[in-house]
Amino acid sequence: MENEKILAFKMPRYNELPSIELYIDQVLSYIDSIFDPLEMQDIEKTLTASMVNNYVKQGAVPPTVKKRYSREHIAYLIIVRLAKQIFTIDEIIRMIQIQKSVYDIEIAYNYICEELEKILVAVFTEQPLPRDSSITMKPQRYFVRNTLISVVYKIHTQKLMAIFDVDKAE
Repeated sequence: MENEKILAFKMPRYNELPSIELYIDQVLSYIDSIFDPLEMQDIEKTLTASMVNNYVKQGAVPPTVKKRYSREHIAYLIIVRLAKQIFTIDEIIRMIQIQKSVYDIEIAYNYICEELEKILVAVFTEQPLPRDSSITMKPQRYFVRNTLISVVYKIHTQKLMAIFDVDKAE
């Protein structure tokens, strides 16, 4: 399995997200570019403008100002995109509400980045899962960590299936 891209995968930290406000097409392109190394060729787009509008209406993402998306919006959309591979939008909204009661978006988002990168390396190199790097031991961190573990195992399983599908075709 080609793991180089995945092992080198780095999420932009909160302060590395665009500091200027973006329009929806720019946001979608930016987020797609972040996740390119993790995606498989045949998976359809996992985030569209209409989905983003629905996430804002449902409260998963804060409302925009003049249809422009800030660093905070982008962080929320990245979190939603990761989580929606496993959970319904209602479950994601509930988890976000619980997280917001304990952590601000910058702390939560940076924790997600660190944990995702470590879990990807562990799973794709067949190592034990790393210890939780949370700066607090609050139980709410398990929502994030368990979601990331599930997402990474899903990506890994999809990549394995693709390999075996190629083997069948030969």
